[in-house]
Amino acid sequence: MKNQKLGTLARTAVATCLAATALTAATNAMPFSDGNIVIKAGQVITLDGEPIENGTIVIENGRITAVGKDIKYPWNAEVKEYPNSVAFPGFVEALTNSGMDRANENIDVAAFLNVKDSIDPVSFYFEDSLRSGVTTLNVQQGGSCVVGGMGYIVKPVGMTVEEMTVQPNSGIAMSAAPKSGKSRATQTLALRQTFDDLRRYLEGVVQEKRDGVDLATREALYQGREADEETSKGRPMGGNGWKVSNLEMIPRWEIDEKKAPLLGIVEGKTAVFFYCSTPGDVQTAIRTAKDNGFLNRTVLCLSSGCWKAADLIKQHNIPVILSSVLTHVERDPVTGEEKETFVPAVFQDKGVRFALRSAGTSGKSLWYQAALCVGHGMTREQALAAVTTTAAEITGLSNRVGSLAPGKDGNVVIFSGDPLSVMSNVEQVVVEGNHVYDRSTDVRMRHLETGAQPENTSAEMETGTPHKHDEPEEKDDKEPDEGENEEEKDDDHEGHEDEEN
Repeated sequence: MKNQKLGTLARTAVATCLAATALTAATNAMPFSDGNIVIKAGQVITLDGEPIENGTIVIENGRITAVGKDIKYPWNAEVKEYPNSVAFPGFVEALTNSGMDRANENIDVAAFLNVKDSIDPVSFYFEDSLRSGVTTLNVQQGGSCVVGGMGYIVKPVGMTVEEMTVQPNSGIAMSAAPKSGKSRATQTLALRQTFDDLRRYLEGVVQEKRDGVDLATREALYQGREADEETSKGRPMGGNGWKVSNLEMIPRWEIDEKKAPLLGIVEGKTAVFFYCSTPGDVQTAIRTAKDNGFLNRTVLCLSSGCWKAADLIKQHNIPVILSSVLTHVERDPVTGEEKETFVPAVFQDKGVRFALRSAGTSGKSLWYQAALCVGHGMTREQALAAVTTTAAEITGLSNRVGSLAPGKDGNVVIFSGDPLSVMSNVEQVVVEGNHVYDRSTDVRMRHLETGAQPENTSAEMETGTPHKHDEPEEKDDKEPDEGENEEEKDDDHEGHEDEEN
């Protein structure tokens, strides 16, 4: 009985793995073209000028070299023609907490960790992003933190994080909104203490060096750190905030690895994505950034109710990433009437740069969020910028993604029609000049649309039925002794507990 149950569990696990492998391969295992391809489309929306009818995009070595009408291209280039379709830049997801094995850490200050170590390349989230035309994603730790880990920008293609990498070390998440178990007062105190502790630490290591004590050196060697060309020498503390004198006495490789990322923030080298859930949180985030000199590297990640702080945000010229909920609804405490505020329109009217986030990877991805903005009276140019050019600018990738222009990454999405129409589909996707998605060969999409079951992915028809390739179990005529019975009962009990959990 025990062996039969273990065999069933093993077969189920194998079937699940086969299904995942088949579905992942359907979207990612496209023939690569070494980053060289020519795309011709009935219309090319560049977002770098007027749309081009019957336009051509030339991509060489993963970068766009020419965009226009009737332009020349290498005679031996692979040419893809889509005369009835629309070529469009890939969407840019300015902030996401998906695609990781866990979005948050238990510790308050985790700046020494890196989201790279948590990204799951075979997550269906990345598959679905590709199907929705999203080609660049800024993966950041969630808002349940004080100071989160280092973020990572990826493309939704590749079987390893290294293959997916677009920009490592893309910024650190912070939160003015209280994490679980904290009040707003204790959250604010924790933020203040984080940077007060950094300052005291730096002053301490400088004083030790003056006194001829090499504790920092010994600790660095003990932790296995080694100097390189950049960190072998000390340098004065940079940034626009507070300073610690004589920091140039300390070779940078000797600074504690838990403090070094925080120093990068204060010196203005690292972007900060600051979560805020109320207008009061916005004040806390701005004050923290000003006091520690990184206001010009701060991006506010706002819940819908934070539109009330739009004037303050505009005053400090801070870009924002809006929550996936674009309409804020509140009830008048006197009349009981509900009032709706369309949040993107408020920031657009105030002149605040903003990017949108997906409400879901399938039906409510970035195209849907931009279409909502158009439906609420914003222009197409304003709405599209929030999911392409402005999103690229906020994430520090304006020179690489967000539009179709020479010198930028060769990311092109082929739509069957208007990119903001619910009737349009993503037909093809090219990332850095490589053809990575074809809707016509997407096994999972075909299964969802037609019900066709992919080969070798069906589950067992009946629990406990032996697989046709398995040998039948031999029956033992000998009765098990009492100890064996007890062991089997214990194993069965543990198995049921696992199933229930």
